[in-house]
Amino acid sequence: MKIGCLQFAPHVADIDNNLNRADAVLSKASPDESDLDLLVLPELAFTGYNFKSLQDISPFLEPSGSGITALWARTTALKYNCIVTAGYPEKVDVAPKWPTGPEYYNSVIVVNGDGETIVNHRKSFLYHTDKTWALEGRGFHDGFIPGLGNTSIGIGMDINPYKFEAPWHAFEFAFHVLEVE
Repeated sequence: MKIGCLQFAPHVADIDNNLNRADAVLSKASPDESDLDLLVLPELAFTGYNFKSLQDISPFLEPSGSGITALWARTTALKYNCIVTAGYPEKVDVAPKWPTGPEYYNSVIVVNGDGETIVNHRKSFLYHTDKTWALEGRGFHDGFIPGLGNTSIGIGMDINPYKFEAPWHAFEFAFHVLEVE
């Protein structure tokens, strides 16, 4: 399996520049379209990370699976015929649950080589800056992804002890992976 880690330092709130930087890194690497199985991008890949409030991140929130990050992931997955994962700030319209307001999550979208969204996972263990705007997800994702096999997904802080209060030897994400294997 060939995995590409498109690790770059996205500048906060500079989406156009971050998109261009990601494209530039990929074009420099020029992965052979038949060689790449999985391309992994950072948490909040195109918005950058570390917003201080909901007000700060609000202009950059994306509808579930249909914002600029999803479009980029679909386009890239189709171009390289691979699975793409990219983090984004998700805004969920909960209008059917009126009178509640929208929900916000630190999420990752997973798109297959056909450009289809196959997973939308929400971060479970929030870092203190996430807590200013995002809700906790409902646990770690696990499931079978064609081409990858049994897969567990977590984002950033998910690999650390819950709220830094759980014992360091609890290894919640690691034990989750072992339990679902």
